[in-house]
Amino acid sequence: MLFKITEDTTLISNYRQQLYKLFTAPIDGMWESRYIANASNYLITIQDITVGYCCINQDNTLLQIYVAPENRKQMRNIISALIDSKLITSVSLSSIEPIAFNASLLLAKKTKENTYCFQYLPSKKLNNKAHLKQALESDIKAIKTFLLNQIGFVDNIGYTESLIQREALYYIIKDDIIIATGEYRLSPSQPNIVDLGVIVNKEFRKKGVATNILQTLAEQAINDNKTPICSTTLDNIASKKAIENAGFYCSHIIFDMEF
Repeated sequence: MLFKITEDTTLISNYRQQLYKLFTAPIDGMWESRYIANASNYLITIQDITVGYCCINQDNTLLQIYVAPENRKQMRNIISALIDSKLITSVSLSSIEPIAFNASLLLAKKTKENTYCFQYLPSKKLNNKAHLKQALESDIKAIKTFLLNQIGFVDNIGYTESLIQREALYYIIKDDIIIATGEYRLSPSQPNIVDLGVIVNKEFRKKGVATNILQTLAEQAINDNKTPICSTTLDNIASKKAIENAGFYCSHIIFDMEF
């Protein structure tokens, strides 16, 4: 059993599309773009035949793995081989692909929740629609200052610019103060999926602003014939509450497992 790093993006993309067909829920967009996109891809070879791929980050954490159907019975052996070869010391996976998840769980010495992932289930009529403005290039400086002040994010990677170019960034402003921002990110890999996000000014939190924005954007997605999803980390209790209040339910959890 061999694992060979590859730069063949076409082959990996084809394998990834097959993997996504197995998922029981949409993959989180931020997880996909921030972590998986920056990890290394390895081809999995058994007896000189390539049977799939795996995605491993610089911390030796397995983030994604696909094995062709006829070889899925070997998943546990493949993950064991990755451990023995010292390519991985942990995994970050969710049960949306249960074969790899369960194989990892059986081998793990320690597990911990990392990220809660949600899907929208409309349950009540939206009576108080948030008055969102679509962000323009002229808003870039103000929004970057907002991100720095509210969450300590120094955007020197063009994240704000990218959202604005994709018409995926909104905000609420009052008396020249940005109350909150909302993101509406169409998934590049999952048709009809849109990832939602929200950041609220510290002075306006615990007032239902996040819930209102999420529900407004979720309804926009439904009207656009899209499926809205969102996520939050284990320690962000306030975010989890706002998401659930907006009508989302937890569809799966990404777990960290150490070997």
